[in-house]
Amino acid sequence: MREAIGLTVLLLILLAAPLSAVMPIMHDIALLDQALDAGDQNLRSSGYGGLTPARCSVPGFFVIDPGTNWENFIGAAQDGVPYTIKNVTLCKQTPSIIQCAETFPAQTVCQQGTANIRLLWPLMYEVPGTIWTLTVLYGTAVRYDDDGADGNPAGFVHTEIWQWQVDASLESLKVLMRLFRQSPFGTSEVGLISDEWLFPILIDEIDAVEAAVEDQDLVIAGLIIGDFEMMVMDACITESPESPSPTGIGSGIANSLENPACCKLLADAEFIGFDLGILQPAKQPAAPERSAAHD
Repeated sequence: MREAIGLTVLLLILLAAPLSAVMPIMHDIALLDQALDAGDQNLRSSGYGGLTPARCSVPGFFVIDPGTNWENFIGAAQDGVPYTIKNVTLCKQTPSIIQCAETFPAQTVCQQGTANIRLLWPLMYEVPGTIWTLTVLYGTAVRYDDDGADGNPAGFVHTEIWQWQVDASLESLKVLMRLFRQSPFGTSEVGLISDEWLFPILIDEIDAVEAAVEDQDLVIAGLIIGDFEMMVMDACITESPESPSPTGIGSGIANSLENPACCKLLADAEFIGFDLGILQPAKQPAAPERSAAHD
């Protein structure tokens, strides 16, 4: 899946790029985390014990730091060779998924021009496998060998291509669930995962998948992750609960337009299942259509 997306983006870039004697420099793809364990980032009250550090999860962010005139992404700048920016393009390609395809449609969006490139991208609701491709076209006043002894001839026009991909794993899925438990559902007093009894069960399910994968029992792993998906789908709610009761009417997992946490967990489970080879497309359950509150 990852290789196919990368090759598609590279083909689009090469077809659109101007011809030159110097081949584009294609850098290794970098993986992005959707959520992070932040360590001691906040405080909690332990009653008579006072305030103590508490672990929390935070959204991951894809941040592009261009430096001065995009120097951080230009080989000539690293070698002190004067250069002129010709064009900068950033394309975001979202892959096709089975779960919640309407919420997370497959699409490619491109931005062009140094002033138009978005530099900060929150990753909390980005589908795994989403790829950003940054293409920097620049020229040098003198012939410049942009890849050293790797075979590219020295030239005046150069292209550098950088890629980042949203990653997902069984461990990152648990971190994402912790984040959803801690993040508010709109302005309500409950988290995106508001069912306190369901949360540890979902964590245990992913732990069981990890154990089955370690035992190389992919059939059992596939059955368990399928159960996980069914539990998530059954808990989808489109409106935040009216009260913070952990198991009150309406508690579940947020699945509104603004907070599609339910669909995001399903998309991650799908990606991970295919990536590990424990799910087959024909066995995937349908995307949730539930609109009433979970009871």
